[in-house]
Amino acid sequence: MLVSFFYECCLLLLAVAALPRFLYQLIFKGKYRKSLLARFGVGFPVINKDGRPLVWIHAVSLGETKAVTALVKKIASGVNHPIVVFSTTTETGYMESGKSIDADYHVYLPFDFRWVINPIIKRTRPDLLILCESDFWFNLLKSAKKNGANVVLVNGKISQTSLERFKKFRFFANDLFSFVDLFCVQSHLYGKRFEEIGVHNDKIVVTGNMKFDGNYAQLPKEQLKSWKQTLGIKSTDPILVIGSSHHPEESQLFEVLSNIWLTLPNLKVLLVPRHPERFNEVETLLQKKAVAYRRLSKRDDNNKPFQVILIDAMGLLRQCYQVADVAIVAGSYTQKVGGHNILEPCWYGVPVIFGPFMQAQPDLVNLMKEYGAGIQVELKDLQSQLIHLFQNDNYRKLLGDGGLRLSSVVKGATSKTYELISEKFFNKNYP
Repeated sequence: MLVSFFYECCLLLLAVAALPRFLYQLIFKGKYRKSLLARFGVGFPVINKDGRPLVWIHAVSLGETKAVTALVKKIASGVNHPIVVFSTTTETGYMESGKSIDADYHVYLPFDFRWVINPIIKRTRPDLLILCESDFWFNLLKSAKKNGANVVLVNGKISQTSLERFKKFRFFANDLFSFVDLFCVQSHLYGKRFEEIGVHNDKIVVTGNMKFDGNYAQLPKEQLKSWKQTLGIKSTDPILVIGSSHHPEESQLFEVLSNIWLTLPNLKVLLVPRHPERFNEVETLLQKKAVAYRRLSKRDDNNKPFQVILIDAMGLLRQCYQVADVAIVAGSYTQKVGGHNILEPCWYGVPVIFGPFMQAQPDLVNLMKEYGAGIQVELKDLQSQLIHLFQNDNYRKLLGDGGLRLSSVVKGATSKTYELISEKFFNKNYP
């Protein structure tokens, strides 16, 4: 009871503290408008289980949704053909789930206040709750266990910051993680971190990173040629893709690029911001910096001279990587993010550059360095490194080949995870 009271108080205080920023985002940037009522449980579907097991799978946002896509497909078509409810926190995750996730119901995860989440869990009564990566909500887990669910973490990870925070509040961490029956983690590093905060090692299995099992379909040469024509890029133009950028990375990177264009005037940059609500903000920045640009969605831009194409549509990042000569995976030049999936360009043999802030993905940095697939570059050194890469075909090929080797050996986490879930839960517990 004391832990629950402590959690509710903290949740309420955080909600009050976040309210001004939330209202600003809602009113001036249009964020949360599609999801606000759903986050209070309004319109949550009434589900008739009709004797079938119900599996509730939760992924926070776009990246986690992509990572778990293949696993959801296996679960939906596997043992017992369960009802699948798929929840996300962000609107980008929700949009992606609608396109790629094979689920019976797509929902936003309701706020974790008891008065919101408990009635929904009691009515839905999931048999299995699956969490992806690191999104732990006390009332969600407690209510699921109370109503008979098994709880599994897949593609599990925990940052150093979160580890230290949980250590400070070990009484809370002990209760929170006691609700989880199985931890399928990405690496031994994350397994050790969970052990440090009290999770017994017999609950932890290293299954690998499911992001490596995603659909990295290669476009045929004719389609790639057509895609370049759509972009207005000549076959002789060098191409840099900046993927998953955040504020203030665009400003930082274009300070560097303004000098690079003096040496490489034909360099074309495909800029792919992480969040769609920032497309207009990034366009304003390009205008302020007097960078010649086009927006992909605006056909009247097609005849404008350009240095940058602002990719203002979701789901095109991997398609952009396929025409890249070099890729910068952003989120790594701002400490508040701490890195994204820097291996994504490797599937296409594209050399990768990433920044100094990779605390959210330390295992990926180790892999990248082990296979020589990319380089970690400080902002002050980025100009010289990019020019060297674009002027040295052999160096680019060396890094690209390292990425292809890496991508060929890291797959299999999805199958391992599904086999564990199936063996421990479906075959034994559900009719």
